[in-house]
Amino acid sequence: MTRPDIPVFSLYGEAPATAEDRFLHVELIEDRSSLVDWRIRPHQHGDLVQFLAIREGAGQVQADQRTWTFDGPTLILVPAGVVHGFAFARGTIGWVVTLSDRILRGLARRDPAFAALGGEAACLAMAGQEGAFAAVLAAADGVLAELRGQAPGHRVAAEGNMLVLMAALLRVARPALASGGGGGRSGQVALVAAFRALVDQHYRSHRPLDAYLTELRTSSSTLRAACLAVTGRPAIGLIQDRLMTEAKRLILYSGRTIAVVAYELGFEDPAYFSRFFQRQSGESPRAWRQRLMTDWPVADTASLEPPDPLAGVISDA
Repeated sequence: MTRPDIPVFSLYGEAPATAEDRFLHVELIEDRSSLVDWRIRPHQHGDLVQFLAIREGAGQVQADQRTWTFDGPTLILVPAGVVHGFAFARGTIGWVVTLSDRILRGLARRDPAFAALGGEAACLAMAGQEGAFAAVLAAADGVLAELRGQAPGHRVAAEGNMLVLMAALLRVARPALASGGGGGRSGQVALVAAFRALVDQHYRSHRPLDAYLTELRTSSSTLRAACLAVTGRPAIGLIQDRLMTEAKRLILYSGRTIAVVAYELGFEDPAYFSRFFQRQSGESPRAWRQRLMTDWPVADTASLEPPDPLAGVISDA
């Protein structure tokens, strides 16, 4: 069984394009989802980060190999490059905020705590934080109003509201994120964020750890300590994790053979790649794909759309 290549969009359904450094877009969930029966098929954005602030409604989100079922109020974080898809209950109310990951990286340079928002996909229940989450919803609606408006200075006003929105997002998300960092760890969070950004650029080339240390101008012991403190994984483990994440995306979502996936990820020998995959996951690539596809049956293997996770659970009424 095979799947077609992972669709890459700018915004969902739109042709991919390199995002401008200051790209910012906000829309209501219903604006796009209602046109496709409230189901967004798995896809990815190469250089865009998304935040979904759901006021009410329910559904399911898939991010790489993880799946969450949610019931509003909920905050969903989707870092750049993550394969993700949604199935919303009809009438779900919320905002989708999309911005260039360069904006988030810029904020993280000014305040390392913002690196937590671009670390890993997350689905965070906001029950009990309704007051703080209301600030997120209000700011998102403010950005949307300015982007849709034509008053003088509306673009500048939108960017100002975006900064308020990002601060509000951080305040509600940080307590629930393991990589939030704080207090004396802010420098470590920034170092790990910079390291991960370099890994994203170079993991296919299998560059040695020393090359990362040179570019980061840090020592092996400093980087190791930061990675363990922020993520619980050593630096070399984060490189291996990045390779495994991409390997699983390609194996599960694309029609490529295991050998082609190995070559695409920079392995000269597919057999060595298979051994690497088995050491990391406990299964061979072929067995892992077969198990995942058995757990996630599809009637039409040409479709990236998962079976309806809300059937019999959420009423359309």
